[in-house]
Amino acid sequence: MTPHPLHQRRRRLRSRRQRKRVGTLWRLLIVGSAAAVSLWFFSHPNWVVRSPEDIEIQGNQWLPETLIHQHLAISYPETLLQLNPEAIATRLETNLPITQAQANRQLLPPRLIIHLQERTPVAVALLPPQADANGVIQEQIGLLDAQGLWVPLDSQDLFSQLPQLPNLRVRGSSQIYEKSWPRVYAALAASPLQVTEIDWRDPSRVILHSRELGEVHLGSLGENFEAQLAALDRLRNLPQEIDLNQVDYIDIQNPEAPYVQTRSPSPSPSPSAD
Repeated sequence: MTPHPLHQRRRRLRSRRQRKRVGTLWRLLIVGSAAAVSLWFFSHPNWVVRSPEDIEIQGNQWLPETLIHQHLAISYPETLLQLNPEAIATRLETNLPITQAQANRQLLPPRLIIHLQERTPVAVALLPPQADANGVIQEQIGLLDAQGLWVPLDSQDLFSQLPQLPNLRVRGSSQIYEKSWPRVYAALAASPLQVTEIDWRDPSRVILHSRELGEVHLGSLGENFEAQLAALDRLRNLPQEIDLNQVDYIDIQNPEAPYVQTRSPSPSPSPSAD
């Protein structure tokens, strides 16, 4: 007798479900085996980072490798599986003046490869004083890049280990740096003047210091800043005409009419009475 069509359909459905279950079991077995092999592979004694020599650092131009190693927080020896590349990259980005960090495991030879994109500092920048954890009020020191990003130097170790600090020092607020610094620094970089400090704490009375001319009063930094720098450049021969020790400051608020403020002469001592 020919099987009833309904019975045939049921057998086909049962057979299909069985094949599906078998396929699922095989996939689970393959995935589980791969995970077990990976776990064994990465935890094998041969895949261990044993010392800082097993860390390859790329992309650092001015940050010393010893300083970078200090912020890795790796307890040697450590297996590659135990290392968390994302956490290491985040730690470096948080504690060092860099724009981006990437950490990747390498099996042959076993090592951790770290690639950095540094922020090139152009100025040592100080923020207004604040009380620290001990209640001591002091200025916050950091580094400023050309785009106006302020990176704090919270650690004295970090500050002391940097191989070279920028010659330019700036005092002001982070809001001023973010808003105005890119244009101001571009003008400074294009000027032949050797500017050593900008006091920006009072935005209406900005004071500049240069090696050639000493203290210069700029007023508010505005659209005429480039013209002010050009006027100062034309005054670079001033030390040949006047003793700068007798100059209190140069007022360049109006670049068309610079004003040299000289120091008042010290009063002569009165003759003693006989």
